[in-house]
Amino acid sequence: MSYRGTVKSNGIALDEPLPFAEGTRVEVIVEPEKERRKGSPQAILELAGSLTDEEAETLERAARECRRIDWSMWR
Repeated sequence: MSYRGTVKSNGIALDEPLPFAEGTRVEVIVEPEKERRKGSPQAILELAGSLTDEEAETLERAARECRRIDWSMWR
C-alpha cells in the first residue's frame, strides 16, 4: 500500500485515512514525493478521468499535431 501525506512537526498527516484499527503497528518507509514536470506524459496521465470532454479533445488534438510528419524534411 502507498499513501501520501505532509510532514508536520515530527509526524506525517496523511491525505486519507488508513484502513487499520487504532493501535495496529505498521512499517513505514518515507521518501519525498517525486515531482512531476508540468506537461510531462506522467503529469498528463494523472489527469485521466478528471478532464472535461473539451479539455480531453484539446490534449488529443495537441498530441496529434506533435506526431505529424514534416515530409519536407525527407525530400
